[in-house]
Amino acid sequence: MRLHRMEITAFGPFAGQEVVDFEGLNRAGVFLLNGETGSGKTSVLDAICFALYGTGPTTAAKGGRKAQHSDHADPHTGPRVDVEFSAGGRRWHVSRTPAWREPSSRAASGWTERHATVLLRESVEGQWMERGYRPDDVGQQIHHAIGLDREQFTQVMMLPQGRFARFLQAGSKEREELLETLFGTDVYAGIQDELKARADHAKQQLRDAGAEAQRTEELLERFRARLLAAVEELPARAQDEVEGTPVASWAPREQAVDETGPSDGPAQWTDPTGETPSATGNEDDGRGPEDARDVTARWADLAGAGGALVDAVDRARQRAAEEFTVAQRRAAGLEAARERLDHFDSLTRRREKLSEEHERAQDAARTLQEHDAAHQLQDVVQASRTATREETEAAQRVSDLRTELAPQSPPGRSGRQVLAEHAPLLDEQLAARAFSASLRDAAVAAREAARRAVERAGALERDRADMERETRHLQQLEGAEQQLRERMEGERVALAEREHDLEQLRSDTRDEALVRERARSARAAVEASRDYEHARATAEQRGRDYERDETARREAARHVEGLEALRFEHAASALAEELAPGAPCPVCGSTCHPEPATAAPGDEVTVADLERARAARDAAQDTADASHATWQRAQHAAAEALGRGAEEDLDAVVERARRAAEEETELVARLERAERIARAVASGRETLAEVEERAASTSAEAASARIRVDAAAQHCDREREQLAQSLRGFRDAPRFLEHAEQLLEHLDAWESAHRAHEQAREHARLSTHALERAVSASPFDGAADVSRALLEPGEARELRTWWEAHERDAAALDAELATEEMRRAAALDGPEREELSDAALSRAALARDDLDMLRDRLTRQLGGLHALVEDITATASQIPDQDARHRGIRERAATLGGLADVATATSSENSLRMTLTSFVLAAKLEQVAAVASEHLSRMSSGRFTLVHTDQTRGGGKSGLGLEIDDSWTGVRRGTETLSGGESFFTSLALALALADVVRAEAGGRDIDTLFVDEGFGSLDEQTLEQVLETLDGLRRDGRVIGVVSHVSEMKQRIDTQLVVTKTPQGSHLGIEADPWSPA
Repeated sequence: MRLHRMEITAFGPFAGQEVVDFEGLNRAGVFLLNGETGSGKTSVLDAICFALYGTGPTTAAKGGRKAQHSDHADPHTGPRVDVEFSAGGRRWHVSRTPAWREPSSRAASGWTERHATVLLRESVEGQWMERGYRPDDVGQQIHHAIGLDREQFTQVMMLPQGRFARFLQAGSKEREELLETLFGTDVYAGIQDELKARADHAKQQLRDAGAEAQRTEELLERFRARLLAAVEELPARAQDEVEGTPVASWAPREQAVDETGPSDGPAQWTDPTGETPSATGNEDDGRGPEDARDVTARWADLAGAGGALVDAVDRARQRAAEEFTVAQRRAAGLEAARERLDHFDSLTRRREKLSEEHERAQDAARTLQEHDAAHQLQDVVQASRTATREETEAAQRVSDLRTELAPQSPPGRSGRQVLAEHAPLLDEQLAARAFSASLRDAAVAAREAARRAVERAGALERDRADMERETRHLQQLEGAEQQLRERMEGERVALAEREHDLEQLRSDTRDEALVRERARSARAAVEASRDYEHARATAEQRGRDYERDETARREAARHVEGLEALRFEHAASALAEELAPGAPCPVCGSTCHPEPATAAPGDEVTVADLERARAARDAAQDTADASHATWQRAQHAAAEALGRGAEEDLDAVVERARRAAEEETELVARLERAERIARAVASGRETLAEVEERAASTSAEAASARIRVDAAAQHCDREREQLAQSLRGFRDAPRFLEHAEQLLEHLDAWESAHRAHEQAREHARLSTHALERAVSASPFDGAADVSRALLEPGEARELRTWWEAHERDAAALDAELATEEMRRAAALDGPEREELSDAALSRAALARDDLDMLRDRLTRQLGGLHALVEDITATASQIPDQDARHRGIRERAATLGGLADVATATSSENSLRMTLTSFVLAAKLEQVAAVASEHLSRMSSGRFTLVHTDQTRGGGKSGLGLEIDDSWTGVRRGTETLSGGESFFTSLALALALADVVRAEAGGRDIDTLFVDEGFGSLDEQTLEQVLETLDGLRRDGRVIGVVSHVSEMKQRIDTQLVVTKTPQGSHLGIEADPWSPA
């Protein structure tokens, strides 16, 4: 990360606009931030940090006090800080304003609150592209670009010497708090919590296993009790089969305890420490190995006893089934014999009843014989009676017709009106009681005249209907003409409205291209943001992978270093063993050996061990490098998504895209509506032309219809007058025709009735003669006797049916009583009938039912025993697996409990009394101390190195100690023994090392610009020169070092300076550079 340009306006002590071009300072490599005390040097650092993170290091140290509007600035000038920087190969520009109050003459309080704002832009191909304006989004993107949060940034880029001097003197707790801030240890704290939770869960599983073992023991006792209860519930007739089974020999559980002593119960298990569960606080499954085998055997015995009991009950059930079959056959035989006897008695009673109806059957046979004889003469008698009746009816018909044609009857009057001048012919025929053809001809002629009148009336009616139809058509044409004229007016108005709406919609959709482009850009931003979210998640995962692989690499490197040191110690020890007093040392040649090297006893390190460790270290290095490259690629993918317009607040982007889509949808709807209205306008114009054409056509057609209606009315009037003259006084032609046809019908009926009467008279004479001949040849004396002998059809059928049924039943009963079974039933005597009594049958059925109930009861009990034994067998098969599972639970509880105690420093095995988090921080501190020693050695001319120690101080936590190794004295001493100057360059070395390590932890991103705060005044000339050489070495590595100091010697040694000038009107910034400097 490198600074390029900064603008400060109305911020802190700076009243106006101050511009700092860092490019010249960057070329110099080392520059001095110089100014009087209180001029605003620290405010420059605050401004940088505020622009990037919203707060500065000094404001954060003062409790998060918000950045203030400059008291020197104009009240209406808004405070703002603009910083242009590059990071990760990308160039950024951030502009941020704090919340401030502007004087207002309108507000009641006299002030207007101005909210904080921020704008982040990125240079893409020479163009500044907006990347965010929301504080959260900008903060995330800057964190992503730089790779550091605010706390890390202020420690890495802005090195406050005073704070690291305090770090040197601090205790383990204070050091731990700072290191936790810089190196995230949440994952290790999470591991501690997870180990504790898993250990607690394992303990609960152990308690559950003990409860499960106790339930298994209780279940065995319940199964045993159920088997005993099943034996007690068996019927007495089945007890003999159960005798001899293992269950029958059992005694109740309490009795067994009293007689044989305590039963084999669950054994008390002890954990690997030798303590019982009550002593350790843990619970187990309640069974040791021996007890588990004993329980398995008892379950097997229980299952075997259950099987033997099932076999015994099955034998008892089979015996009961066989006895039931014999009793069932005997009861069925008795019931069948009793049914035959009952049937014989029923047949006998029915035969006696039929014998009592014998005389009635004989009378019925005689009556049916006389009926059959009379039935043969029935047709002749009926024919004679019918002929006489028909002759009488025909005569009456002729008389009735003559009466209907009399002058005083309505048919007679209408008939004479129809005949008109021929009416006397009708009177003549009635008087003569004869019928002539001349009367019929006159009636036919009158009917034809009536038909012609009807046809003429029909034609007149059709003409009148045509006229009315033409009139209605004329009215329809006139109405249609009026409707068309009204429709023309409506179409004209509607067309004008549509044309106005179309013009308005075309005006509203002029920005179509802009709306569509905005929607397209929003959709692209959503896609890019989703890609960024995925890429960011991938980058975070790859970062965690890199952190894991880097940790493994460091462990492998430390392992190699330890082996090399151990091998060196063993080599030195081997040389020391070969030394002899007065003999020269093969290494240095000295004959004095004051302190021969010694090595701790143990296995020696071989070359093969070193080679394997180095190979493992190299492999870990390759893995870490590959992980780092993968992480960088993932970060690049996320940056590429940001370059395509991605934003970190996906919901906001989606919401903006939704609003743009709604605008586009509304635009499309308006365009579609405009298109529909345009089509409607064109259609309306065509419709208006069509309506105008139809109105003209309808007007012409109405004029022609009026002429046709007038001509039809005149024709109908003439026809109506001529028709009235031909109706002979009738009201209308249909009535005339009706009466004419009635007259002809009466005349035809009169003629037909006259002929029918003559024929009926002759037929009656012949029928009477035939009847007399038939009666003379029958057993009857006359037609009256024949009538008396005849029965009604229903009565004859009923009588014949009864007689035939009587004869049929008698024959059937006689035949059935003659069968072999009925003869045997008839032959039974008194004692034999007693054997088939109800009491005998009840005793046989009761014996059968008792055996049936016994069989069913044993069947049900056998089914219950089958299910019980299956449950026992299934449970017994699970006992070995249960025991193995419980052993696994005990082992897991012991392992997890030990790990959790070690991780939380509550175990005696953790001799360092360090939690896992402290252990990790100690490794980080050891790494920082190693890097700091390189800087410290250069600054102190090789005298001092910084050493990490695990020793405790004052009863505090171990693992976070620091000591100074003084090569001049060969003594390690505490950092609190350093002088003021020594403390300064030691804290500087520590700060630089910490910056390097934090930068590496943050992904290895380069921090090219560093600011080193006060402390140089405590150094002598030589030490100051060494410190500056160290800083110059950092410059040669490509970094830019800004030294914050007002010491005069620093002004003489550093030519390029960023000068802060203090005035009553506010401070100002300016750059001073030596023309011979590298800039």
